Amino acid sequence: MIDQEKLHNQCLSDDPKKRTEALEQFRYKFSLLPDKQEAWSDLHRLISDEDNSVKSAATSALGSAFSHIPDKQKAWKDLHTLTNDKNSFVRSRAASALDSAFSQLPDKQEAWNDLHRLIDDKNRSVRYSATSTLGSVYSHAPDKQKAWNDLHRLTNDENSFVRSRAASSIGSAFSHVPDKQQAWNDLHRLINDEDRGVRSRAVSALSFAFLEVPDKQEAWDDLHKLINDVDWDVRSGAASALGFAFSQVPDTQEAGDNLHRLTNDQSREVRDVAASALGSVFSQVPDK
Repeated sequence: MIDQEKLHNQCLSDDPKKRTEALEQFRYKFSLLPDKQEAWSDLHRLISDEDNSVKSAATSALGSAFSHIPDKQKAWKDLHTLTNDKNSFVRSRAASALDSAFSQLPDKQEAWNDLHRLIDDKNRSVRYSATSTLGSVYSHAPDKQKAWNDLHRLTNDENSFVRSRAASSIGSAFSHVPDKQQAWNDLHRLINDEDRGVRSRAVSALSFAFLEVPDKQEAWDDLHKLINDVDWDVRSGAASALGFAFSQVPDTQEAGDNLHRLTNDQSREVRDVAASALGSVFSQVPDK
């Protein structure tokens, strides 16, 4: 059983580490606390903490606990304020908190305005978090065309980490985007990005998007090429994508052969993923 009195006292501690430890409990166990009003009062106070590490921890806790907070209007006001915080790490956490709390937010239009602003933040970590949130909550966007314009722009971000997250977000949002041809063009370009992390995320996104891509032959050609990528994590992603998209690929015989070959890959991680993917589609692989 959680000792809420102890947590309350930690929230009042002069030691930032103690306050942060309490916030970690709020983040994961807020729903189990017997007195949520007291817990919310503690969390609300720490959201304005002078220590940025405490404030960032409070921001994460706010997002995770949002559905259990008794005063959602006040909680939303706090989150909105945090998206404008001068500290980039706090803004990054706020962008992620928008993802966790979005379905419960009382003003989704203002939340989208905040997310739109964070997507253009000068700090790459903030853009990264905002891009991830965009993909997760895209289906709830009040203006999907505007949201897609943001996501499309992020696929050309100068920072490879942001582009990698944009690739993942395209996979998450693909069925909802208004221009699937443009979305596929962007994903196709990211699949061929010079950065291994971007390629890895893009091939994973293809797992979710394959069913609806307008040119399955081109998608299959991309997937087939990535199976031979020099980086093991990209090959691993390709093996996983083959498992997900197997029934939709133009050539299941070749897809099965590729999975068999990947079970003998030099990388153990690739072998494990390929074996798992092959097992999930074994009944669909044509007999030789």
